[in-house]
Amino acid sequence: MSLRKTMYVKENSFRKLDDPFNDSTKKYIFYVKVCDVPEGIPMSTNPRDQKLTSGVAQAIKESLESNDGFFHLKNRGIVLSAKSCTYNNKTKEVTILFEDDMLHGNIDGGHTYKIVCEHRNAGLDQYVQFEVMTGVEDIIEKLAEARNTSVQVDEKSMAELQQKFDPIKEGLEGMPFFNRIAFKQNQQAFDDETNKKLKMIDAREIVSIINMFNIDKFSATTHPINAYSSKAKMLELYLENPDYYRKYVNIMPDIFDLYDTIETEFAIAFNESGGGYGRKKYSGYKDGKVIGVSKFGLQDLCYKIPDGLIYPTVAAFRSMVAFNPATNKYEWKNGVDPISIWDKCKNNLTNQIMNFASAIGDNPNAVGKDSNIWNLAYMTVLLQQGMS
Repeated sequence: MSLRKTMYVKENSFRKLDDPFNDSTKKYIFYVKVCDVPEGIPMSTNPRDQKLTSGVAQAIKESLESNDGFFHLKNRGIVLSAKSCTYNNKTKEVTILFEDDMLHGNIDGGHTYKIVCEHRNAGLDQYVQFEVMTGVEDIIEKLAEARNTSVQVDEKSMAELQQKFDPIKEGLEGMPFFNRIAFKQNQQAFDDETNKKLKMIDAREIVSIINMFNIDKFSATTHPINAYSSKAKMLELYLENPDYYRKYVNIMPDIFDLYDTIETEFAIAFNESGGGYGRKKYSGYKDGKVIGVSKFGLQDLCYKIPDGLIYPTVAAFRSMVAFNPATNKYEWKNGVDPISIWDKCKNNLTNQIMNFASAIGDNPNAVGKDSNIWNLAYMTVLLQQGMS
C-alpha cells in the first residue's frame, strides 16, 4: 500500500517536534477545518472498533454539531502514524504518506475521525487537531494500545470495585508478580527493600493471556487473535462471566510460568535452529548485554521478544487444555507440564514462526494479527503432544 492524503492546514498552526531521544522519530501537530479533513485514512492500526451509537460517540457528535468554535480544544483529536509528513508553506497544505496499513494509519481518535468525515459537508465552522508521528513503526502496537486506554481503564477500575477480578486473584495469588498487577487505574506497588516503584502489569493483559487458553471460545481453527490486537475485547469477554474463569485457577500459575519461559528462551531456541535473532532490528541485541527483564519473572534478557511473536506461541499450548467434569476445573491433558512440550518443540516452533515473520517483511505486529501463524503454532504444539 502507498497512499497519500493532503489537507489544508489552519495558518500558523503547524508545528514540528523532534524526539528528544530518537532522531528518526518526529511529531507534527496542526489544526484542520472539518470540511477539509480527507476521507480514506487507513484504520487498521486502531485497536478499537468504532461504534458511532455509543455514549462516547454521541458526545463527540454533539460537541461538533454545537458549532461553538471550541471543538479543537475540547476534543483529543486524531492521532496518526505515517511514513512521512510534509508541509508546503506556499499552499498551506500538509501531505501525509502511508506505506503499510499494518503500521501506518489512525492510532487514536477513530470515533472523532469517522464523525468528522460524516460532517464534512455540514457547513460547520469547527476545527480538529491532528497529531502525526513518523518513525514509530517498531512500537506501533504498544503506541496504539497506550493511546486507547481511557475507556478500557475505566471499565477495569469499575470491575475491580465490583470484585470481578476475584477469580484471577484466586488463581494467581502467591505468584511473584501478583503485587505488580494493576487491577485499577493508577495502582502502584513498591519494592519492599529499596522502596522503588515497581513496573506494573495491566490487568487487561493478564485477562488476555488467560483467555488465550479459553477452549470454550476458541478452537483449533478459531484463535484468540484479539488477545494481541484488542485487550479491550478480551476484558469485555471476561466481564461477561467472571465466575467462569474460576475453572482456570489450577492452571493459571502454569500459564504464566510458560509465558516467562517462552519469553526468556524464544531467541535462544531460534538461534539453536540456525537462526540469527540478534540481527533482527526489533531484537534490541547489544553484544550479549542484558537489555531488560522478562515481564513476569523479571529474568535478565539479552533480546526483546515482541508480543506479536510471543502471543501466538503461548496460545498454541491451548491445545493441551482439557476440562475435568469431576473437579469442574481445567487441567493439562494427561497431567503433562506444558513446559516439557515446549522443551521438545521450541526449536521447530520458533523457526517456523520466525520464517513466517521473515516472509511477511519481519513485522512482528503483522505476525500477531495473522491467523495463519496462530494456526501454524497451534498445530505444531498439537502434533508434538502426539509424538511425546
